[in-house]
Amino acid sequence: MGPRGERRRGAREEAARFDGQLTAFGEMLAGHPFATDRPGATHVMAVEYARALDAYEKATREAERNPALARQELDEGLAALNRLNTRLVGAADGTPSTAEPRDRTRQARVRPDKARPDKAVPDTERGERRAPAVPPAGTAKPRLRDRFAPEQLLVRASLTVLAVYCLLVGFLAGWPQALVCVVGANFGVGIAGFGFLLCTPLRESWGALRGGRVRALYSRTEETYSSATPWEQHYVHVDADGRELTYRRGVPSGSLAPLPSRRLWRVAGRNPRLISSAEFFLYPLLFLLGAPLFLGGLALTLTACPGALTGHWW
Repeated sequence: MGPRGERRRGAREEAARFDGQLTAFGEMLAGHPFATDRPGATHVMAVEYARALDAYEKATREAERNPALARQELDEGLAALNRLNTRLVGAADGTPSTAEPRDRTRQARVRPDKARPDKAVPDTERGERRAPAVPPAGTAKPRLRDRFAPEQLLVRASLTVLAVYCLLVGFLAGWPQALVCVVGANFGVGIAGFGFLLCTPLRESWGALRGGRVRALYSRTEETYSSATPWEQHYVHVDADGRELTYRRGVPSGSLAPLPSRRLWRVAGRNPRLISSAEFFLYPLLFLLGAPLFLGGLALTLTACPGALTGHWW
């Protein structure tokens, strides 16, 4: 079997191993004894449980499209479940906890039962005081494709190609030209990349035109541990395909009263999402700013590369 066959077999084995870990995590969530209305349950416990459920859903959704992101979500879900287990054990033993007092007005609500795994555990197991220990996600050293997103790998490959090209310019045209090539290409690529990022959201507006306006209902308010927006109000819309889309609105305080519902734009596509009207009208303005930057950066890049090697700077 050649190197390519070995890589494919390794990828299949890694995918099978990850599926087993994800299934085990889902079974632990299905049989977990925590409930928001159980005696001694706190807001922090509910937040950790909701994080674990969200991580399971995201890992399941991204398992095929983005294995690296799915692995990250699984690790975060396991960490959240471990923190919840520690708090549950401490509360059952009577150990003082640093968790906040229970506050029903701030308590995070977990996702509906349909988001939980289908498997169930007998009630006798649910009544156990000590939650099951969560095994580590895996000890095998991940490959580059698992550690980095495709965009990150593309950036690293581009930097490698640029370095090789600048060395070639230095040997064939001279080192001053190579230095100018490095500076010009970096500035050009940076400006073009920034302009491209500003132009990209225009696609969101086009997808929003195809998706149309929808109504999203208020779901819950969660703490984000961010200094800019320490709280988020979640609004949920279920589309015609049964997919649950969540819009997160940052707020400075968890006590602010949310609207019962919001009119939002549904961005149609393979990965639909919700955006506000402000975002919908802002994206075309960003395109007007980003297009000149992209074209100018592209011209500067072409001036430095291949201009440095051919000697045609202008």
